[in-house]
Amino acid sequence: MYTRQKALQIAFYLICLLAFSCFSAQAQWNLEKETNGIKIYTAESSTSPVKSVKVEAVFKGTCQKIISILKEVEKQPQWVYATKQAYLIQEISATELLYYVETALPWPARNRDAAVRMTIEQTPADKKVIITTIGEPEAIPAKSGKIRVPQLKGIWQVKEVADGKINIEYILDLNPGGSLPAGVVNLFVTKGPYETFINLAKLLDN
Repeated sequence: MYTRQKALQIAFYLICLLAFSCFSAQAQWNLEKETNGIKIYTAESSTSPVKSVKVEAVFKGTCQKIISILKEVEKQPQWVYATKQAYLIQEISATELLYYVETALPWPARNRDAAVRMTIEQTPADKKVIITTIGEPEAIPAKSGKIRVPQLKGIWQVKEVADGKINIEYILDLNPGGSLPAGVVNLFVTKGPYETFINLAKLLDN
């Protein structure tokens, strides 16, 4: 039986998911890079000076495998671009967790960090999974020397297709806070997502 707090929390994430889905449908996505079956698009963001990013790919794997990879947050430095450290703060349930992540940026920019809530929704009949990641800046105290990311919304939509493969669509809308040189911003527009997905493909194929 759900408590009032839990019901409000679920309603909040459903609203965020709906709003983000509407954003995806309305955004004017521009194809920036297409290599090794990975397509990277960008669109202007209404909440950040950094463009929103959408990545599409078809990889070998299953929904369960990608869930397992994403839930092992402490291993993010091994495959998520520029991740310096990541660790679990709290496992609320099998489908919801709160974790910390620090992203390393080149000098003179300061590293960014975030507390992120991940929720997992599965529809086994459709062989589909939706994984939502939302930043919660106030979830843990600020850390010295780092800039807390003020706004982060990400969504993975994964569906199993023929021949043991999965179709992945990932959308990220991020305000990194502070000021960043254009060169640093560009790293996260195409290079970061591309390198991350190359690494993800290898993990899924293991």
